[in-house]
Amino acid sequence: MIFSLPSLVNVLALLFLVFFIYSVLGVFLYSGIVRGDILGDFANFSNFGNAMILLFRCSTGEDWHIIMYDTMRVEPDCVEGETCGS
Repeated sequence: MIFSLPSLVNVLALLFLVFFIYSVLGVFLYSGIVRGDILGDFANFSNFGNAMILLFRCSTGEDWHIIMYDTMRVEPDCVEGETCGS
């Protein structure tokens, strides 16, 4: 048990690094998206902390497909430069 702790720390550090990179990208690309079915006050990409929590929700499988559809706004729901993600 004690010998597996360094390996477990390495895996958790790698997972945190991946979450960190994708949270920064999510805030950069999707901070201007209007709220949808799942994206709301606490589940959004408006800041880094909320993006980390949202990515954790996606990694556990909780409504990830609905979050994906909320970020894929297309015509006529999408107004270029205002409600689109990028």
